[in-house]
Amino acid sequence: MTDSSDFRHAFMVFRSVPYPAYPQLLELQDWNSLLLTIDGHIAGYASKVHDGRMRAQDVPNLDQLILEVSSLGSSLDQIEPVTDEDRQSIGDYRSYVAALGRMVSELGGLADQERRSTD
Repeated sequence: MTDSSDFRHAFMVFRSVPYPAYPQLLELQDWNSLLLTIDGHIAGYASKVHDGRMRAQDVPNLDQLILEVSSLGSSLDQIEPVTDEDRQSIGDYRSYVAALGRMVSELGGLADQERRSTD
């Protein structure tokens, strides 16, 4: 069961992971554009929940965001690096998406917990 401390820890870990440098590989550049969009939605809402300005259960389309992060992580595995720099970029992105995925998953668990406590 997720509680607010699990989410807070995942949020702090996510905040400590730097966003990867812009990649050289064209396919990874396109992938990065998708990540930026999803990341912006999640990070904004997660900050509000973390600061107590919003309840997790009020985050719109949270289940969809969780699925999108999972899908994004899977699609990263399909990108073939060409250079060592590409391999490093993909590794950096994997770390970032893992932290993002954990945070959004904990956010989803917190939302479920909030819903159960109000029933």
